[in-house]
Amino acid sequence: MKKLLALLLAMVMVLSLAACGGTAPADTGEKTQEAEADTQASENEAAEEGEQEATEDSGFPKLRINLTSFTGEAPTYAKEVQDALNELLRVKAQAEVEFVWIGFSDMKTQLNLLLTGGDDSIDILSSFWYTSLGELVSNGQVAPLDDLLESSGQGIKELYSDFQYVLDCGRINGTLYGIPSFTAWSSPNIYICEEAVAEGVDFSTINTVDDLTAALVTMKEHNPDKYFIPGATEPYWVPKGIDYLGDTNYLGCLMDPCNSTTVENYYESDYFINFLDNVKIWKEKGIISPDSMSNPNPTLLSFQNRISYGTPGYGYNMVNFIYEANKSQQYGADITGCEIGDRLLTTGNINTYLWHVTSFCKDKEAAMRVLNCLYTDSEVANVFSNGVEGLTYGVDDNGQLCYINGATDANSAGWSVGYAYVNPNDFLCPTWDYQLKEANDLMVEDNAKALPSLALGFTCDLSPVADQYSACVNVIAQYYNPLMNGEVDIDEVLPEFQQALRDAGVDQIVAEKQRQLDEWLANK
Repeated sequence: MKKLLALLLAMVMVLSLAACGGTAPADTGEKTQEAEADTQASENEAAEEGEQEATEDSGFPKLRINLTSFTGEAPTYAKEVQDALNELLRVKAQAEVEFVWIGFSDMKTQLNLLLTGGDDSIDILSSFWYTSLGELVSNGQVAPLDDLLESSGQGIKELYSDFQYVLDCGRINGTLYGIPSFTAWSSPNIYICEEAVAEGVDFSTINTVDDLTAALVTMKEHNPDKYFIPGATEPYWVPKGIDYLGDTNYLGCLMDPCNSTTVENYYESDYFINFLDNVKIWKEKGIISPDSMSNPNPTLLSFQNRISYGTPGYGYNMVNFIYEANKSQQYGADITGCEIGDRLLTTGNINTYLWHVTSFCKDKEAAMRVLNCLYTDSEVANVFSNGVEGLTYGVDDNGQLCYINGATDANSAGWSVGYAYVNPNDFLCPTWDYQLKEANDLMVEDNAKALPSLALGFTCDLSPVADQYSACVNVIAQYYNPLMNGEVDIDEVLPEFQQALRDAGVDQIVAEKQRQLDEWLANK
């Protein structure tokens, strides 16, 4: 534990050197700088050869990679960005990519179809908001990566050389199946709302869901025509104050992860029952937006579209989050808010953003070469994250990126792959003019302050309980959203939900997670 804490504290010193406004990689230090110099020399030689060899139909393997569209459509300049990225990748990775755009509201359905092994399967997967690592492995959808890292991912290995405990969060039974994004790795629950509706609320005093409820009731009294929780088919709450062991269905969690390694049934925990007690109040007071089961928007879009005037969520640093939102006026007004609960360092938090080579990929070495560039090459990372200079962004006098040609946000700029944290390594990119220059420093400092779970690095292999897990997921799909949105009588339906989970095998899942965790702890 002392070693882990020392490593966390070291992150501030290591990453802050590369945090703001430049294009130097985040893995700083003499060995990294020397390696980058060698890499740059090799790339220059490869560029000269590649320019001679590359043709319109070069024969390079083309890797299909999923990107999320929050509007449901490809951005305006998707082709131009893909072409610019491929111009680099043909030289640096001897490969090309094809973007496969996935609508957020239909993500699971589309990715289920693209991960079945057919001709249209994807090769490189970002699993953000799709499903857990354990389920991906249990379903056989992702490939083991250790050998690929050795042969074609040396840059990623170097990047994580000081943060092996982070990379290890992508392992199950000792085998690496997912590479975490090189980003901030702690993200507590937050609540944000329009500043204008927060009269009478002191957000500095809010630290629990119960505290939040008192504030929401006050805001509703002052703004009776507005809603402050976005009822929706997409979850508005991910419990970041526990360790859900990388399982986003919460089928067996550590409820006190800094002090206990006992795996519990989340849906019968005091935490979940107390949360639903607050939902009862939100529903009774008209705080949850109506027609929740027909709203497919994620929380921030519900807030942005004024379905609600506030939303829970999770974020890395509230100071920078609010600064960015107010500078860019992303939500059409100034916002305020607070963090809720402890800031934890857990496998689930780190695994929020994972990148994989799928088991269906026909050229896995090429896929790893592409990922290696996305994680370690500043030029490739910047095109992937921000698009093409002069087309999707400009550069201001401070060296920060800025919108051009009348664009005011990512959608109107014609290129957006979602939040920067999703990308393999956004620390390689310049900051934007609406960000604090010290934004990355703040995130790294928050990582260092995060409380590490006793199970940090553990991910359960769900294959021994695959049938029970699938059955429980079906039960959750039936009951969870109506309960969380207050669309049913919670006192009546919660016991039905809990019994249905028991009938489906939740106790066996909890027991299997406990067995594997105990074995993992014994072998640490």
